[in-house]
Amino acid sequence: MLTVRTARIRTLTALSALLIGALVVPVTAPTADAAKPSKKYAPYGFLSYAGGTMVQALGTTISSDLTAQSTIAGTVLPSRSSSTTADVKVPSLVSVGAVRTSTQATRSGKRGVKVVTKARTAGVNLLNGLITATAVETTNTTRGLPTKLSGHSSTRFVDLKIGSLQLPVDIPENFRVTIPGIATVEANVTNVATKHGIANSQGYALAVHLLKDVGRASMGSSIVLNPTFTTLAVPVPAKNPTIGGTAYGTKALVKLTDSITGEVGPTGQVATPPNSTAGKTEINRTAGIDVPGILYVGAVNSATWSKSSKRRADIRNTNQIAGLNLLNGLITADALKVEASAKIRGKKYRPREKFTLVNLTIAGRRIPLDVGPNTKIDVAGLGRVTINQRVRTKNSNLIRAIHIKVLEPRNDLKVGAEIEIGVASTRVWR
Repeated sequence: MLTVRTARIRTLTALSALLIGALVVPVTAPTADAAKPSKKYAPYGFLSYAGGTMVQALGTTISSDLTAQSTIAGTVLPSRSSSTTADVKVPSLVSVGAVRTSTQATRSGKRGVKVVTKARTAGVNLLNGLITATAVETTNTTRGLPTKLSGHSSTRFVDLKIGSLQLPVDIPENFRVTIPGIATVEANVTNVATKHGIANSQGYALAVHLLKDVGRASMGSSIVLNPTFTTLAVPVPAKNPTIGGTAYGTKALVKLTDSITGEVGPTGQVATPPNSTAGKTEINRTAGIDVPGILYVGAVNSATWSKSSKRRADIRNTNQIAGLNLLNGLITADALKVEASAKIRGKKYRPREKFTLVNLTIAGRRIPLDVGPNTKIDVAGLGRVTINQRVRTKNSNLIRAIHIKVLEPRNDLKVGAEIEIGVASTRVWR
């Protein structure tokens, strides 16, 4: 028996923060300056992406290397990207045929912008035939005009079946079906949120949330079909600095097999809006993260504060973590805190980083409270661990409490895997 209802689905705030962060600051190390926006058009900042499938399982975001993805970012118009792939398979969970994605940003009138992001997937077969469709197409449209920001996503289905239920081409927005004891399915999902002059428009065709273990995916895992997302930021006043930054607790790039990789996090993330938070503190708190055998942390608390005015700005991003345990006790700490801050005065960018720790131990070695920047430790059977890592460019700075690069296989980690703990950064475009 199927239970059917329509429901408003909550925006995925963690994903939103990640994409805003990617727009305004690199989530790894800062790189060269971005191109200076032209003030003649007063350009909007944008980041948009589309993909075929995404599976969240065992605390990771698992995606086959065959999955098609299209991404654009920046301020220059027009901007376009497209991608195709023959098929995508994740055993017991996903089998789909051709995937085609595209995203493009163009001007809308003399002073506006329009971003259209699409994903089309054919031959859909989820959960070994429990959910099938001949084709599914999602379109996400986000607009910026001098008077407002807006966004909307819609999906059309061809021959969609969920269990024994045959569904029409046009399904109501945020439609939900429950297959008792197996999964909850969301269909034709659209969510839009605006804050601090930023619009986040998210849409996807289907999201399947497991109510029992299936293959390697445990109960609570999710399958997302045709994920699309656009972040659009209003133009910054001509004489104000365009600023950015981010802070988050943990992030791990995990290689599960030669063809399947997973990403855990960023967790508890906040991002600095290009126009600032107007002197208010934005906070993201996460109770804890547990990836068995790899990563456990207790409370994660990230905060961003900023203000901006004519030719000056101030930014402060912080992350604090309690109860760290990595790789079954190889690395532990009672508490870690990082802070990245900056002052912009005219053309001068003045960054600052701060690191504090409580009882940090790595492979049985106690790390002193005054550990210096970019301290490196080679750990047998794992790889290189960098403590109090700091990276600066002429317009950005970043601090990581701990950065691990795996050089030897360990647990579910293959060579090339990376783990970040406690990250904060700032950036300014001039």
